[in-house]
Amino acid sequence: MRLLLAFLLLPMLVWGQSAQPIEMWQEPDCYKHMIYLLTSAKGKLNDTCSLAIAPTAKDIYIIKTDYIKSLPDTANGYRIHLIDADSSRKMLYKMQKEQQIQIPVFYFAKWYRYLEYYQYWVMPVTVQKKKLQYGNQAIKLHYFFRQDLSRFEFTKTECASW
Repeated sequence: MRLLLAFLLLPMLVWGQSAQPIEMWQEPDCYKHMIYLLTSAKGKLNDTCSLAIAPTAKDIYIIKTDYIKSLPDTANGYRIHLIDADSSRKMLYKMQKEQQIQIPVFYFAKWYRYLEYYQYWVMPVTVQKKKLQYGNQAIKLHYFFRQDLSRFEFTKTECASW
């Protein structure tokens, strides 16, 4: 019986493929994928638009919203922190003054849907003494929802300025 089971499982072991880092079956998985893309590219997701992540940064701060329930604790060597925008502003400003570098803070906007196409916005946030200032450019990440596979597929990034 064990020998038969071993022969049945052998093809899966020999021809198995390595798993992709994030499977995108649901909409919250896209936020995890956005973190993975942002950290793997160190903030430069395409040639036309770059979000600032200092080379010495070890932590990335994401503004907490009601539609982002959880994110991974780490991604590509960065520690990921979900923060409340109002209560964390003073702490972030103090850290920025002590380290003399721009603290990487980002706001992930809620998705925009048109048919099977989804757009997500990643906006950099500058920490100032009295307020948080949203940047004048953002990166749009485009996803396509495959009905036949019931999952999202990443298609491209695009820079948007205002």
